[in-house]
Amino acid sequence: MSRSFRTQKEAIIARRHIVRVGNGAPFVPRVIERAPAPGDIHPVPKRNMRFFLERVPVDYLYGLRRIELRARAHGRSLGNPFGHYLGDERAIYLYSLPPVWICEGLDEGFRRSLQKFRASIEMRSEGFVISWPKRARLALWFFSYVIAHELGHHFAEQYKFKNSRNPSSSIEEAFADLHSRRVTDAFFEKMWAER
Repeated sequence: MSRSFRTQKEAIIARRHIVRVGNGAPFVPRVIERAPAPGDIHPVPKRNMRFFLERVPVDYLYGLRRIELRARAHGRSLGNPFGHYLGDERAIYLYSLPPVWICEGLDEGFRRSLQKFRASIEMRSEGFVISWPKRARLALWFFSYVIAHELGHHFAEQYKFKNSRNPSSSIEEAFADLHSRRVTDAFFEKMWAER
C-alpha cells in the first residue's frame, strides 16, 4: 500500500497525471473570456490569466477544465459573487467588476484584504468608495482573494475521494480560504524566485 492513491500526496498525483505542453510546462486550463457587463472590466483578463496560472502549484490545476470570465449579472451587487466553482463541470466562473466600487458596508476582513493591496477606500454619503491606483494591484488582489479561493474549492473537489471528506459549507469555505493562502504564497514565492 506504499504507493496507493490514498497515501500519495496530491502534488505527486498531479505531476504524474497532468498533461504537459511541448516545453515540459504543465498544461493550464482553457480560459474563455466573455464581454464584461457594461462599464465593468475583467480584473485578470484572458491575456494575463496564463501568467498567473503558470505560477500556481500543479496540484491546484490538475483536473480543472476551464476558467470562464463572465459579465456580472445585471443588478447584482458587487461581489455577489466575485466568482464560483462548479464541481460537476470542473470549471471556475469569474465575474466582471466596475473600476470603482461602491459598498454600503465593509467587514473587517474584506477591508484588510483591500488595504493589503493598497486600494483607496473613502467614506462618502453613498457608502464606501473603493478605487485602485493601479490596475495591476486590482489583478493581484483578485488573484489572491478570488481566483486562489476558487482553486481551493477545485482542490477539495478534485481530491475528495482521496481524502474521504464531505464537509459542510462553512468548512468548505474555510478549507478554500486555507488553500487560497497556500496558492497565493506559492505564487509570490515563484515570482520572487524569477526576479
